[in-house]
Amino acid sequence: MAREMGAMMTAILMSGRTGAAFAANIGTMQVNDEISALQTLGISPMEFLVLPRIVALALMMPLLAIFANVVGMAGGLLIAVATLDIAPIAYYHQLSGALSLTDWAIGLTKAAIFGVIVAIVGCWRGMRSARSAAAVGDAATSAVVLGIVLIIAVDAIATVVCNTLGI
Repeated sequence: MAREMGAMMTAILMSGRTGAAFAANIGTMQVNDEISALQTLGISPMEFLVLPRIVALALMMPLLAIFANVVGMAGGLLIAVATLDIAPIAYYHQLSGALSLTDWAIGLTKAAIFGVIVAIVGCWRGMRSARSAAAVGDAATSAVVLGIVLIIAVDAIATVVCNTLGI
C-alpha cells in the first residue's frame, strides 16, 4: 500500500479530476484569447499559469497519498478483524514489521513525480487545445488518458529501477 498502491490510486484519481480540469481551464482560456492577452501584456503563460499548477500538485500529491495509505491500511484492518478474526494488535504488529521508512519514502517520491506528470500533461493538452468547445473537451479527455498511461509507465520503470537497485 505505502510503496505502490497509495501513490498510484491517488495519481489516477487526480489525473481524472485535476488533469482534466487543468486542460479544460487552460483550453477555455485559449478559446477566449486570454492566453494571447497574457502574452500581449508581456506575461509568460508558462510562468503564470503552468508553473504554479505543477508546484501545487507536486506538493499536494504526497499528502493525498499519505491519506490514501492510511485509509487503505485502515480498510485492511477492518477486513482483517471482521472477516479473518485477526486481533487489531496482531494486525498492527504485522503491519509495523512489514513496513519500513524506505517503503514510505519510495511511495511519497512516486506520488510527487506523478503529481508533476498529471500537471504537465493537463497544462500541455490545455495549451495545445484548438479554439472551440469540442476541442477543449478533446483536450480534457486526452489529458486524462495520456496522464494515466504515463503514470503506469513511470510506475513500472520506477519499480524495475527499485528492484534492480535492491531498494
